[in-house]
Amino acid sequence: MRVLWVLLLDSFRMLRARRLFWVVLVLSGLIGMVYASIGFNERGVSALFGLLAFESELFRMGTAEAKELYLLLFTNVIIPYWLGFCAIVLGLISCASIFPEFIQKGSIDFALSKPPARVTLFFGKYLGSLLFVLMQVLPFSLIVYMSLGLRFGDWNMSVFWAVPLVVLSFSFVYAVHVLISVWSGSMILGLFAALLVWGGSVLVEWGEDVSYQFAYTAPQLGIELDWEEADHDEVEPRESSEDYMVRIHWVLDSARLALPKTRAVGGQMRSLIRVDENGGGLAGKSLLALLLRDPINDIPERHSEIERAADQRHPVWKDLGSSLLYELAVAGLALVIFVRRDF
Repeated sequence: MRVLWVLLLDSFRMLRARRLFWVVLVLSGLIGMVYASIGFNERGVSALFGLLAFESELFRMGTAEAKELYLLLFTNVIIPYWLGFCAIVLGLISCASIFPEFIQKGSIDFALSKPPARVTLFFGKYLGSLLFVLMQVLPFSLIVYMSLGLRFGDWNMSVFWAVPLVVLSFSFVYAVHVLISVWSGSMILGLFAALLVWGGSVLVEWGEDVSYQFAYTAPQLGIELDWEEADHDEVEPRESSEDYMVRIHWVLDSARLALPKTRAVGGQMRSLIRVDENGGGLAGKSLLALLLRDPINDIPERHSEIERAADQRHPVWKDLGSSLLYELAVAGLALVIFVRRDF
């Protein structure tokens, strides 16, 4: 255990010595301060600590909508676009050289000449790489926690769910990079493979969701799509569309099961971050709908029931469990190659 801790510290020192680490940390701090500068008063919303002001009857200090807007900006904008995409890409670039440099002749010889086993060396470097994203998300979540508490008196610990879930998303992507880097010794090839698998898995998740809407949601609402005329007709509700869209959904759903589900992790985060003392989450809440004053409760009852059933078709244990099995298989294969490779 002591050896693993030393390896983690060594990885942290190496990351700290890289300029990109400080660039990302400063950018996270700046974006965090911009987020913290958003405030609410009797007239509406202010930004940049009062330099900009917008009058709004809906988003005033003390209203439930103001608090919900503040959290939705965090979960629906900051998390997916900055911490969930930009920080992961920058994290991959920053950590890309860790394993390729480690297995180079001379560097690996020095490491293998010491007592630690290869398995310990591998996990020390692997877990050390996750420190990068952890150190970006944790301070940002702390800023959100303090801002929410000081503005609304709600010391909402649920915002810290962003820390493990974003790190988890990064680990799904990083596992592919480690496998290809250990196998080929190429940093560029590892980066390309990680981005390819990540982009492919997001497209499959999105495609499965869209195909489900066409294959099941639309028919259950009594909508029949006319692809040739780019129009739709109202018909009697039925279970499915009974055409090729059902088969397309089955293929995409099967492919989705075998891939990491970073998009689903974001959805789970919106469920875990509560907006009130009763534990109401942000799942299904849309920032655009809130701004347009179109809350989810205004959706017709049958539509609402069908949407809730669609959201529940992928249980949390299934999504996270299959994603963790994927990471275990990919990282495990990388470990086997690392242990058996003749350096």
